Amino acid sequence: MSKAQLKKYIEGLDREHLEEFVLDIYSDVKPAKEYLDFFLNPDVNKVTDKTRRALYARIFRANGAPLPRLRFSRINGIVKDFSAKVRDPYIVADLMEYLLMLLCEYGCRNRTSESFVRSLAASFGRFSKWLVSSGIEIEYKEKMRSLIEKTHGIDRDCTDRVYDAVDECFEPD
Repeated sequence: MSKAQLKKYIEGLDREHLEEFVLDIYSDVKPAKEYLDFFLNPDVNKVTDKTRRALYARIFRANGAPLPRLRFSRINGIVKDFSAKVRDPYIVADLMEYLLMLLCEYGCRNRTSESFVRSLAASFGRFSKWLVSSGIEIEYKEKMRSLIEKTHGIDRDCTDRVYDAVDECFEPD
């Protein structure tokens, strides 16, 4: 269904049926419920804490041991869902920084594969480009450099690959 078709359908509903339609969506579609809950009561700290816990659970076990295999697509999906709800670029940047910190810790504590290094470099690249497009790269320049330094303990060429992926404003002077 297109947006135009949906708009036409909604315009044809009276108030009572529109309320019923929205309440049905609220009760039957979990992502819609989460979105409406946040829209009506935007507790950014609660959503941020929940998202941080979800990211940690996708990278480490409850006892702190690294998971044997990461699914970057699921991790990126968590960040995407968060950034769709929370529009403040500084809060989103802090979450992305947290994610990269977790990934660097994972890489330092666990034997990593070529695909991990490639995905980590791509994550750094996306984050750096997002910072630049949001216009907040200056505020995060030192944090980004500090994160990149953490990649030294992962793999011999990991840091070089990260520098190849990030925007040039984050490269060493």
